[in-house]
Formats: sequence, structure tokens, C-alpha cells
Amino acid sequence: MAQVQVACDKCGASLVADAAYCERCGERTRRARRLVRVAIRVELLFFLMVCALVVGFTWIYATQK
Repeated sequence: MAQVQVACDKCGASLVADAAYCERCGERTRRARRLVRVAIRVELLFFLMVCALVVGFTWIYATQK
């Protein structure tokens, strides 16, 4: 189980429970940074799947002629 971050890594201010950003300096919390990394990976995977689909259909169309 992950520990809850209680202080900002940048300025040391105490954080509100489940905060995504520090209210004092605006730095993202560790949890928010992790969620952003996961979102980027999901978007990249989706983009690659769409590209593979387009390439596949293009190849099928090209071989049909």
C-alpha cells in the first residue's frame, strides 16, 4: 500500500489530503506525476494501435488492386 504524501517535495509545505498540487508553490505531488505518466503511456499505446490499424488497412487496400 502506498503512503500518502503529507509534505511537498519542493518547498516542504503540508499538503491537503489527496492533493494533486502544492498550494504554496504549485509543484505536482508524486501521485499526480505518476498518474500523468500512466496517462501518457495509455495515449501513446492508443496512438500506436491506430497507426497500426491505418497501416494494416492501407496494406490490405494496396494488395487488393
